[in-house]
Parts: sequence; C-alpha cells; structure tokens
Amino acid sequence: MSGKKRSCAVRLCVQSFNVERHFFRFPKEHDRWMQWIRACGRLDLEPKGPEYAYHNCCLCHLHFEKKWYNINKIRARLHPDAIPTLFGVHINKQE
Repeated sequence: MSGKKRSCAVRLCVQSFNVERHFFRFPKEHDRWMQWIRACGRLDLEPKGPEYAYHNCCLCHLHFEKKWYNINKIRARLHPDAIPTLFGVHINKQE
C-alpha cells in the first residue's frame, strides 16, 4: 500500500477530522475478514475475497475502540482480535 494515498474503506467516513489517522489493513484470515466487511457495511468486497481487501483496503483507527490498538511514535498496532465497531456518532465520542 505504500505509494498510494490511504483512505478509509468505510463509506462516508469523515475525512476532515483535525486528527492524524492511522490505517489498518483488512485481515487475510477469512472469518475475521468477514466480520470486518459485515461490521463496516462493505459486503461488496465479498466477491473479491480477503486477499484483495488486504492489499487494497484499510480502515482508520477511528472505527476501533481504543482498547484494540496502540499508537506510539513509530507506528500504530492493532490487536489481532480487533473488530471495527465505531461508526457515525460513536467516532466523535472517541476524540
């Protein structure tokens, strides 16, 4: 994904937050990938498969509860069991 401008795969994800966003790739493991695409309403990715989503799609940290990720000076890391749960109004409560 390097060289590409990253954007969140969540439709209507507000891109104008005055906060640096960190992006996480979709998981390759089928069951977790299905949980992600269901949670963020991207069932259109199902025919393309987890490998496609892993290489071409990501979600920003604003869609995960803070308990699921750690951001340090070097990088952001997502817990392996994390599922996105924050959408719409819930994002504002996090900041």
